[in-house]
Amino acid sequence: MNLARTLNTAALCVAALVSGTVNTAYGRDRAPDAPFDAEPVAAEQSIDLQSSPDGNGGDPAGPAAVEIVDITLPEKLHGQGLAVPAKLVRPKQVKKGQKLPAMLVLHGSGGLTRMPKYKQKGDPGPCAREMEPQFERWAERLAARGYVVLLPSSYEARGFCDMHVDTDRIPKTFDERPEAVLSRLYDVDAASRWLCDRPEVDCDRMGLLGFSHGASMVILALHWQIDHAIERFRERFGGKLDIEIPDLEPGRPEFQVGVAYYPGCGLDTVLPLETDEDAPVYDKYHPTAPLRILHGDADPLVKHCSADAGPGTREIQSAQVAEFLGADDPFRAVVYDGAAHGFDNAGGSGKDEKASDTAADRKARDNALQIALDQLDDNLK
Repeated sequence: MNLARTLNTAALCVAALVSGTVNTAYGRDRAPDAPFDAEPVAAEQSIDLQSSPDGNGGDPAGPAAVEIVDITLPEKLHGQGLAVPAKLVRPKQVKKGQKLPAMLVLHGSGGLTRMPKYKQKGDPGPCAREMEPQFERWAERLAARGYVVLLPSSYEARGFCDMHVDTDRIPKTFDERPEAVLSRLYDVDAASRWLCDRPEVDCDRMGLLGFSHGASMVILALHWQIDHAIERFRERFGGKLDIEIPDLEPGRPEFQVGVAYYPGCGLDTVLPLETDEDAPVYDKYHPTAPLRILHGDADPLVKHCSADAGPGTREIQSAQVAEFLGADDPFRAVVYDGAAHGFDNAGGSGKDEKASDTAADRKARDNALQIALDQLDDNLK
């Protein structure tokens, strides 16, 4: 039985204890198959991508015909009514009627696409069309392995490109950390619904991969009590934010696996951090699918992710919920000695040159890559 369904069945006993809602909205009805190119596209590139055989490219899968399509996630799918630009990357040759596993890839605080100084003539929007090298690599890697990959551009949807250097353009509705976390949750929701309805996608084999801030979104999107968490946060803190915090619509797809590279597991106060035994169990974090967190002990963000590197709040909470439910705990954190934040970019190019590039980072990069790919393949193929 799918873990999400198991958790939701077990959580019915929790529902009697709280006024919030338990997430029972899995197993959505999908629309009939649409034409392969049913989505509106701004531009399409059909290119041959070569998986790099070195440590930075990862797995030498050989040449694969991959196409990259610029799409826009429609505002009707978004809880806050926002249209979100995205990159769809998929194998170019797909047999008629074939259903492929899918990955939703979530960028970090540096954004998905490059700053305007990289823009070429005819580029639409506030950013260049070109993805940052890290996400280009991952899109190539996953598509070459047979995944349909969707990369939503959360910042571009809000008129800026990079949370660190593009601060003058960050809107008031996105300038607080809880606003950024909660708002991107609706991006993930819209992206998963759109991806699930693709005719070439097997909605029952969909996973999440995120980096830094995007990795935090992976953690939050898998939370077993996300509906209750939204309601609880809205009641306590919603009036202090410049955004609406609507409920997620029922019928959302369920993710089968999550991989989170160096997240901030504190989630910027969106979820409580209590680990006391008498704290409400429904306020504690627990993933609905196997979750692998890949972190470095030289990264201060690791502290709430692993009890071996700090208080390990989320690891402890997840174990407590698993004990309460009488279920296995799908939360696992791997922490690398000496690795810094952004170690996946070690040896990268472009803006990635600013990333830490020590021997420890490269070792972590290579080991984490194999863990990530094995985790995805084991749960989605």
